[in-house]
Amino acid sequence: MAGALPRPKRKSTKSKPEVAPEEVLYTDTDRSGDTLDLELSSLCPNPFNRRVKQGVPELAATINQVGLLQSIAHIRADVWLETYPETRDQITAPNVILFGEHRWLACRELGWETIPSVLRDDKVDDARLITLIENLRRAQLSPLEEAEHYQALRDTGLSYEDIAEKVGETANGAVSKGTVWKRIKLLQLAPPVQEALRDGTLKVSAAEKAQQLDHTDQEDYLGLVRGGTHPTEAQAQILARQRQDEPPEPAAVSTGNGDANTTAEGPATVSTGNDTSAAPPAPRKPKQAAKQPSAKDKGDTDRRTAAAAREAACRALLKSTDVTDSANSDLVLSVLTAAMLAPPQQSAAQQRAYTWLKETGQHGLDATDAATYFAAIQDSDDPTAQRLAAFAAALASAEIRTAARRQSWGSRECNHVRLLQEHADYQPQTDWEKAELGLVAAGDSQ
Repeated sequence: MAGALPRPKRKSTKSKPEVAPEEVLYTDTDRSGDTLDLELSSLCPNPFNRRVKQGVPELAATINQVGLLQSIAHIRADVWLETYPETRDQITAPNVILFGEHRWLACRELGWETIPSVLRDDKVDDARLITLIENLRRAQLSPLEEAEHYQALRDTGLSYEDIAEKVGETANGAVSKGTVWKRIKLLQLAPPVQEALRDGTLKVSAAEKAQQLDHTDQEDYLGLVRGGTHPTEAQAQILARQRQDEPPEPAAVSTGNGDANTTAEGPATVSTGNDTSAAPPAPRKPKQAAKQPSAKDKGDTDRRTAAAAREAACRALLKSTDVTDSANSDLVLSVLTAAMLAPPQQSAAQQRAYTWLKETGQHGLDATDAATYFAAIQDSDDPTAQRLAAFAAALASAEIRTAARRQSWGSRECNHVRLLQEHADYQPQTDWEKAELGLVAAGDSQ
């Protein structure tokens, strides 16, 4: 009898216990979305937060009364640095605040030791975007702060439309792509204009009018506006001065048999009327009569042209006058007297005078702006420099008043122009100015 075959081993029907993946992958219990009580010293500011730190004492007082109503959020420093290694020098604690820095500062001012904070390691890739949008939505940012935030979002590759869509609405109202574009353009303004915009002494609408000008003219424009000139008028004065400095365009030449064509590369082409080319001439379109400017438009143009010409005369007078020469005492005294009797134009006059002094190479001291320059002159022991600066400021004050006056001139404006005629060889060239001086009857042409 054959030996019995061995019985097969029975397999267990019990399933093996499964180990949860998180028990293998994680060695701690903190997950994104968890709220933790962190020591204030274990947190550091967000390098992407451009918001000005203001209003912290007021926020601290509110928190002290009603408590902290909303937790802040943070990202662990090692996770942050894996994505943003360029910020390593700014990371000074084990955790980086994602948003809620003002609340953190307020709690620190109150002497708290810990603060509730939500762990958001899962948002590290969007940290820059979240920080900027959080500030735009929650904070009452100045126009320049808005511009800096929008530019930072542009630097991430977002379009103007993308930014407007993601931000949606700020503390200042709804955002459109046009708003984003206008705000970013403010960053191209001259530094003094930006500073005036930042400290609130210049409105956004006035700053936008300066964008057509170069940086030097923007500073002159700022002085005019600060001195009380309406922004539109200040812009017109600067543009008129620019047109005054432009060389005249060469005239086209024609024999009467055809239109003359003038190009930038060569002289005007003279038409002889004997063209024998095969192509038939194109039919001429009847010329439309040029629109005649109204009397008001012509008056405004003449007034701006005259202002630009007088300003050139002021610079020439400033350059040619030796304030130490006793022969010029009456001239200097008459200019100073007119300035003292006129309404105050100190800020604008100093800005204009400083520009003239720099253009004529007579400023002497190097300064960042007109206010700094005149303060330094006043503190100096140089009586000649002080007298020259006072003479320049008084001359500028008289010219600003004359250029800004829209109604008929009075004796002050006429005396200013006559002074320029006598001492700076200034010759009025526009009918409008001649009429104001009584050289021709109003409405007559020279």
